Amino acid sequence: MNIQRIRNDFPALERYTWFQNGGVSITPRPVADAYADLMQELLDHGPVHIIYPDMEWPRRAQSMERIARFFSVEKDELAQMRGVSEGYQTVLRGMEWHEGDQIIITADEEAALLLPALHLRDRFGVEVTRMPLVPDTEQQVDALKKCMTDRTKLVALSHVGTDIGFRIPAKELCDAARERGVMTFLDLAHSAGLCPMPLRELGCDFAGILSYKWMYAPYSSGVLFIRKERLHDIEVTYAGGRSEKALDFDHDTYEMHETAQRFEYGPWPWPLIHAWVSALDYLDECGLDSIWARTVLLCNRLKEGLKSVPGARLLTPESPDFSAALVTFDLEGWKGEDLVSALRERWNIIIKNPAPDSMECLRTSIAFFLLEDEIDTLLEALNTLSHEK
Repeated sequence: MNIQRIRNDFPALERYTWFQNGGVSITPRPVADAYADLMQELLDHGPVHIIYPDMEWPRRAQSMERIARFFSVEKDELAQMRGVSEGYQTVLRGMEWHEGDQIIITADEEAALLLPALHLRDRFGVEVTRMPLVPDTEQQVDALKKCMTDRTKLVALSHVGTDIGFRIPAKELCDAARERGVMTFLDLAHSAGLCPMPLRELGCDFAGILSYKWMYAPYSSGVLFIRKERLHDIEVTYAGGRSEKALDFDHDTYEMHETAQRFEYGPWPWPLIHAWVSALDYLDECGLDSIWARTVLLCNRLKEGLKSVPGARLLTPESPDFSAALVTFDLEGWKGEDLVSALRERWNIIIKNPAPDSMECLRTSIAFFLLEDEIDTLLEALNTLSHEK
């Protein structure tokens, strides 16, 4: 992997040191160029699906087929969404909830999964159980089994937690839920694009995927994966143009698609979706195995270096078996937002406090194109700041 050549594709890196890819990624030049070409096409020709439908409609099908191939699933198992949140809501809305039913989430969930679960609690009296996170696969599976009851209806988990960056053993947990007849949803916001991601092998029934973090596409598009065996286990609660296989305007009858497309409705930003396909090609060219290997190398460098920073405490699991590209830590004597400001003003480092209302820490997003020197600069800055409190 030629890191310098890859960095040349990200001119934004000339402006700052970038540790905030887990928010919204910067976009590489080939992907931005592809998107610009699509906008130029719109300018030159007008709405291509109207002017040149024989060109655009096959292109749309090819884009969805490409996304499906990237995740080793069938095109008919994907529904277009605006991101993970909409995919999750589609699943929740399609289920029937009663007082006393249970939904299980992890102890480290961001608003995308937490808020809808709490909303179910307040609307229907659903019990929200937060599964503890344990950096041991067997113990983690046991923790899930202890949480489940005969009223558990859904296990909804972030594959990689947004704040702490804990990576769960997804397959083992999905298998454990399936043994109890419980459906599973995975939020793949912080894992899709980092390594090969054959969704059916993960064992989940549903998964939410977005384009703009570790997949480097422009903000924002996404898909909902629905395992074909589960297609009729959730109901369509929002029907609209695109949901239908057939619609008879004279007799007021309709037929829904027998694919995940039955959950789509309304207009979609097709240039963003086509540009996402360019991002998939870019990731494949870089090599997902190489991306993952370099991610682990850089994360390990930061985790090991934090041991030498006075007052620094690693919050993310040290083992790459239970973490991914997010490394979260705190620094004794410092508030998270103060650290964010000091690092930006004095070292031009862009970084995030993941939960300013509850955690005084920093979340470092380790993109594969970062340099070892940039990791070391962050560590040197933290070492300097540690002596100022």
